Amino acid sequence: MPKKIATIVLLACAAFSSYGADLSIPYLALLTNGRLNAAGAYELSTRVEIDMLVEGGSKFDAWFKLGFRSAAMEEYLSASESMTGLPAGYTADDVASLASQLEAATGLSLRTVAIQVNELFGTPLELATFVGHLDTFCSGSDFTTLFGAGDFATKFRGYMYYPDGIGGDTSRRYDGLLDIYGTGVRLSLPMDTIRPYLYAYQDSWLGAGRYSLDARVLIDSERVKFEAFAGASAPVSDAGVYRAGLLFYFDTGAIGDFYAQIGVPRWDPTEAFRMDLVYFMFEPRVNFETGELVLSLFFHPAWYLQEETDESGAMEFRFDLGFGTIEEGKIRGGVETELAYNPNLSADTLTVETAPYMQTVKNGVRWDLRLALRAFPFPDPWYGMFMPTVGVSTAF
Repeated sequence: MPKKIATIVLLACAAFSSYGADLSIPYLALLTNGRLNAAGAYELSTRVEIDMLVEGGSKFDAWFKLGFRSAAMEEYLSASESMTGLPAGYTADDVASLASQLEAATGLSLRTVAIQVNELFGTPLELATFVGHLDTFCSGSDFTTLFGAGDFATKFRGYMYYPDGIGGDTSRRYDGLLDIYGTGVRLSLPMDTIRPYLYAYQDSWLGAGRYSLDARVLIDSERVKFEAFAGASAPVSDAGVYRAGLLFYFDTGAIGDFYAQIGVPRWDPTEAFRMDLVYFMFEPRVNFETGELVLSLFFHPAWYLQEETDESGAMEFRFDLGFGTIEEGKIRGGVETELAYNPNLSADTLTVETAPYMQTVKNGVRWDLRLALRAFPFPDPWYGMFMPTVGVSTAF
């Protein structure tokens, strides 16, 4: 079944190419985490992410993304191999059914399919139709893509720092304030320093028959980066549900910079507003001659991506002292210390970890090496204190 999907994708790429479109793979990444599992065995878990882009010149753009939905690619490969050793008596229908179940639960998936028409009806507007995951709000990454800005987003996001996902759900991870996911349209007006968007879509986070509308704007300048959004979904409750948030970044140009993400991922007006509904990250950064000191404070929201997180009241404080820069042929290294508190856990509500790390770019390949060490509470068995992470990514 995975080979079948890959073949379909390649045939689709060939079809686009026959009409003069250009196919590229702008991003490919592997992320491997190592840690002690519930059975006491030391386990490696790998995720794969592939972005493929089809461009059609000035008239239209089309793109799609491939990924592995499995929390561990190793489990997927093992399950795939077991399909070749089924007991005697299994019919072709049995095999097909098992393969479909395997494919539905894990493995290779098509995350996004989108086609965008540029200069809609002779205007500067762009209209995109999409299925799947499209844009992530208030992550900071779009400023690099849209305006050519340097990477200023917090590094404390994604599976590198949240390998267990959110509330134990490995299909979700903290990255920005909202991930557009569903079937719908996006209208945008490209400008040099401002980019407004409007999204209307059936919201797959909520399920079929439920719809969302979101407005978003990004503003770019040399020293200040600003993004804000607001949206609503219905029918969800008697009054619908609402969300809003912002990202703010300020570069002083001298002593350092400041980064903040503040928002409410989900608010139901039929219920009392609580402070644990707020997503809050506050990150001042101080630059010195050879490196940088980063202090990061993150309050987890009670709701994220339209689901309860089971992390209401949880917070993290991180202290990161790094030296060097992440550039071709250079090395950046340092040490992170994390103090985390989660009152929702039955044990280990307070944890302390320290993690030496190294980052480098060589021949266009970026390496992120990190070894987290659990200092408190000390794990049993002792080797559970070691939690390495290796990330490898490249752009073509």
